[in-house]
Amino acid sequence: MKKVWVSLLGGAMLLGAVAPGASAAEHSVPDPTQLTPTFHAEQWKAPSSVTGDNIVWSYLNRQKKTLLNTDNTSVRDQFRIIDRTSDKSGASHYRLKQYVNGIPVYGAEQTIHVNNAGKVTSYLGAVISEDQQQDATEDTTPKISATEAVYTAYAEAAARIQSFPSIHDSLSEASENQVSEHQVSVSNDTYAVTDNNVLSTPTNQSKLRLEDSNELKDSQMETVEAESSIAKIADLEPSVEPKAELYIYPDGETTRLVYVTEVNILEPAPLRTRYFIDAKNGKIVFQYDILNHATGTGRGVDGVTKSFTTTASGNGYQLKDTTRSNGIVTYTANNRQTTPGTIMTDADNVWNDPAAVDAHAYAIKTYDYYKNKFGRDSIDGRGMQIRSTVHYGKKYVNAFWNGSQMTYGDGDGSTFTFFSGDPDVVGHELTHGVTEFTSNLEYYGESGALNEAFSDIIGNDIDGANWLLGDGIYTPGIPGDALRSLSDPTRFGQPDHYSNFYPDPNNDDEGGVHTNSGIINKAYYLLAQGGTSHGVKVTGIGREAAVFIYYNAFTNYLTSTSNFSNARAAVIQAAKDFYGADSLAVTSAIKSFDAVGIK
Repeated sequence: MKKVWVSLLGGAMLLGAVAPGASAAEHSVPDPTQLTPTFHAEQWKAPSSVTGDNIVWSYLNRQKKTLLNTDNTSVRDQFRIIDRTSDKSGASHYRLKQYVNGIPVYGAEQTIHVNNAGKVTSYLGAVISEDQQQDATEDTTPKISATEAVYTAYAEAAARIQSFPSIHDSLSEASENQVSEHQVSVSNDTYAVTDNNVLSTPTNQSKLRLEDSNELKDSQMETVEAESSIAKIADLEPSVEPKAELYIYPDGETTRLVYVTEVNILEPAPLRTRYFIDAKNGKIVFQYDILNHATGTGRGVDGVTKSFTTTASGNGYQLKDTTRSNGIVTYTANNRQTTPGTIMTDADNVWNDPAAVDAHAYAIKTYDYYKNKFGRDSIDGRGMQIRSTVHYGKKYVNAFWNGSQMTYGDGDGSTFTFFSGDPDVVGHELTHGVTEFTSNLEYYGESGALNEAFSDIIGNDIDGANWLLGDGIYTPGIPGDALRSLSDPTRFGQPDHYSNFYPDPNNDDEGGVHTNSGIINKAYYLLAQGGTSHGVKVTGIGREAAVFIYYNAFTNYLTSTSNFSNARAAVIQAAKDFYGADSLAVTSAIKSFDAVGIK
């Protein structure tokens, strides 16, 4: 396998001193994907007088003993509808979350689907047991504040960064040197190893300057805000406003009260880590990295002239498209570590920066793909502005989605060229954003591999040229080389069958998210293209139908802790709901998962 990445959280780098009262994570609780959803195919019809959301409440009330493990609760007290969508078949898709005493249960999410005739066709979800519910109600008052939880997380991140070998140059300067022997990646969705470009940063609690917290609607969430700009915390500057949300976290047969928060920084190295912090004693009980790495004219990285929408401004033009929802804007970091940077401008609207041309053109292409194919308005489905920054660092060998925007390095010119130069990489990264706003698949274990596979599938379909991913930017001097193959994952070291699932014993890749995604990629390829794999023959239904099924399954059916078996159920059910139970789409979906050993 082309293992060209090394996890930032790998090995001894998790160790190091942290702030008093906190401790480095020892994973003292089960991982966040522990609540495995169960799937139920249904044909349940509500009384004719029941419509809209009441169909969902009526269904849950009738089925609560089977689905919710209890008869002694009000479903409206325990569950909240957090999202509703519909598709072109007329089906309605509901996403719910379980609460106890007004506090959400981490991973306890459900999806329910109602067809255009008003029938509930399926349920996929996880809930905590009745004993866990009772345990959770005993004490729901935290002993530390959200502010303290945020600081604990940032202190750990600062200590972890401090434990790396110190260098004297910044990322933009040091990356001119050749890659050292001790290579560390700065992103989970990495495409190559990068220099250990980090600075030694002391932890200084006096840098914590936080305003009072405020409660957000529909959850016990406290948002920490600075006076005018985001204050430094533990000598690290957040790239987004830090917040900590209170959750009930399943822990074996009992529960814990935890804060869930993230460290999201760009300097001294890009980092986005999710922390689970005990709300009673302030200790970190679990953590993992989730930083997701992949009309003017101008020549792109491939040398092809492209046309795209820009905006006239003064005597020049900006790489800003205001015709698509809230806009698509492209910036340059000017080889520094800053985002979004400076908006790209040009005097005559004939653009000569290939990296910027492709970042802008392919962001537009991705927006149009989602809008025209699925009716989705941008990443969040509500017109979110798409921002891209090119020329991040100097010869920076990576690209990432940080939860709010895309950032692209220029590559080293040999192993990688400009990261914005491949539409399937741009589509892959922006699809991580779509996942974050829909199923929000945990970036760990099988859930994380599903997250990666969905980005691969959509990115590949946006490009549509072949079944490869990253072939436009990887090893530009070697024709036909690529990062991954959907048609033959084994070509680049990924498994194509569950019997070869990679357990990631050293947790170098958050449970094998980049490796095991090949199994799902293969199942998708077989559904789309057909073929025989491991003795199972599958009749292909074409890319168009296959990607529609996968999009609906991943955005409307799956929940954050879904595993491969749940994905099988979701894909088959999505095919049934749209094409009919006796359709070729359903038969081929079943066989495609049989062919990769997922039951």
